[in-house]
Amino acid sequence: ANHSWQKIKVPANWYKEGYDIYGKAIYKRHFFLADQHKHKRITLVFHGVDYFTEVWVNGKKVGKHEGYFQRFYFDISHAVNFNKSNEIIVHVDSPYEKPEDFSLNKRLIKGIFSHHDTRPGGAWSDRGQEKNTGGIWDSVELHLSQKIYAAHLSATPEKINETQWQINTKLELEGNYPKATTFHWSLKPKNHSSPTLTGISTSPDFNISVKNPALWWPIGFGKPNLYELNVNIFDQGQLLDRIKTTTAFRHIELSKNKVWKINGKRILLRGTNYIASQWLSEMNRSKFTHDINLMKQANINTIRVHAHITAPEFYQLCDEQGLMIWQDFPLQWGYQDSPILHQQATSQLKDMLKQLGHHPSIIHWTLHNEPPWDADWMKWKYPNYNPSQNKILDKKLLKAAESYEKYRPISMYSATKEHPWLGWYSGHWLDYAKPTDQAFIAEFGAQALPSKAALHHILGGDIDLPEVSEKEQKQQWQSWKKWQYHNFQPRESFEIAKIKAGQTVDSLIENTQVYQAQLTQLAAESYRRQAYQPVTALFQFMFVENWESMNWGILDYWRNKKPAYYRLQQAFQPILPSIEWSAIEYPIGSIKLGLWALNDTPHTYPQASYQLTLKHDDKLFNTVVDQQQYSINLTADLHKKIHDYQTPKLSVGHYVLSTKLINNSGKALGTNHYHFTVK
Repeated sequence: ANHSWQKIKVPANWYKEGYDIYGKAIYKRHFFLADQHKHKRITLVFHGVDYFTEVWVNGKKVGKHEGYFQRFYFDISHAVNFNKSNEIIVHVDSPYEKPEDFSLNKRLIKGIFSHHDTRPGGAWSDRGQEKNTGGIWDSVELHLSQKIYAAHLSATPEKINETQWQINTKLELEGNYPKATTFHWSLKPKNHSSPTLTGISTSPDFNISVKNPALWWPIGFGKPNLYELNVNIFDQGQLLDRIKTTTAFRHIELSKNKVWKINGKRILLRGTNYIASQWLSEMNRSKFTHDINLMKQANINTIRVHAHITAPEFYQLCDEQGLMIWQDFPLQWGYQDSPILHQQATSQLKDMLKQLGHHPSIIHWTLHNEPPWDADWMKWKYPNYNPSQNKILDKKLLKAAESYEKYRPISMYSATKEHPWLGWYSGHWLDYAKPTDQAFIAEFGAQALPSKAALHHILGGDIDLPEVSEKEQKQQWQSWKKWQYHNFQPRESFEIAKIKAGQTVDSLIENTQVYQAQLTQLAAESYRRQAYQPVTALFQFMFVENWESMNWGILDYWRNKKPAYYRLQQAFQPILPSIEWSAIEYPIGSIKLGLWALNDTPHTYPQASYQLTLKHDDKLFNTVVDQQQYSINLTADLHKKIHDYQTPKLSVGHYVLSTKLINNSGKALGTNHYHFTVK
């Protein structure tokens, strides 16, 4: 067939360029190489293509690839012409899963990019694969070198003892290098002043000994000191190729009861789940910087990159800013247990470990989110649910990961029991006040609508409120179809969370936002009070919305803050005067509340004090009902109840209890607010 060629920007996901398609697309372009490059090795490098790729140069097939996140390359020296035009053709295939496979027996390893409840269409409709993520989403380059191609450099720091470290380097080369080849390396500080080390190796794999290096510390514990390793490869004075990578010195320990230590310091992971966008080409360094600044302002120190691998700039920024990353492999729910899927998953897992391994920000790998064998709720979703599905796959993956990764903890899966979802999929939001038996809380949260302006944008101007009634409930919320396409969950909102819709869109927006804010505050504070008893990591779900939707983000797709953002920011302060409560409505009388001093920092504040002010906060008047002060020696890494506070007798009305921890010179270290009603 004679198709006419249309222009498209590269890099870009095709959907973002106005092509709402799936399946196969063919890309073509021409390039010119001058005669001077005749004896060079010419490598074509792709930094990210979703999902299957096949490449021809001047009609010769040079290779194929599967997987959306990897950097991959082909030697095209044999296929190119010099001093005239070269034609490159790339077939990119980003298919839908077959209807009979979607969504329990998926074949494509795309995590949340092919099946998720924050995708266009949501997770449980046959429209859940729409607005496909295919395309050449990251850059493409021609790399010119002599004789060989330096394909990958890994530099793994290993702590020998308190003062001595070693960097184990491994250089992967394509092509045969001459016997006399030497590898000239330099290890230099990237964002701090320390001595530069240099040396020459006769082997592509070598070790570098470093005495008292500047360590990489997470935010709040010190500076994220980075180093750059450069390797120049020479054959008798001729430069063959060069390569560089970033590395850092930091030591991770995870104890039997799942307590984290970085460089020997105990650290509580205050986290969020993050999917920046459904279309990775939409993100860039400045957009990631904006998100990271909002995370830091919210006192987040760890980001769970949720069931996908994101764009390279994000990892670089976290390295530079001292944020920690809990990295998931892109397996979300069910996959087919076929030999091809098992083989691809294993090989792509190794690609992830290799490609991202040099980032000091990554402190943990998770291999599968809510696999079928751990998700018995699936029996309600799928008539053909098999309770052992993917169990062998995940064991294989764990074995493969453990043979490759020696310095980071690995979780075979993120377990359903680590995702409490109280007040959303089951139970009541006030249940978050009860103790947990899990060390890792990998997901907690609730949905909330964005602003009215955002809703207009999402729903295309039409935001009449569908009805909330028993009839609707019986009909699976049919008239909410359009809202559900944009991820709103009426069943959970109205039947489980029991959010009141009210009469107008404005009241529904307000009620969902208040619900999300209260739940977020209670859960985050409750888990933090349980620091090391048993909680060692907690991750709110989720940070932003990854397309024009209304879901669990505390920021909408345009990065406007919902009220829950401020509640998380308050609950995640490194030093927090926490208030232990389990209700927001009380009968007339006196109320008992626990007062806690939480200090996640490595700093001690002697002679600190915990102050509280209780106000009767009504529209007409605002009276102070009580004020108290308690002295405390606020030691580093302290999580302790300091007092059971009994309020005076309270009459009907709205109240706010404000608390503050201050140091011995009167400076506020942390503040908190708790709103409640007496009826």
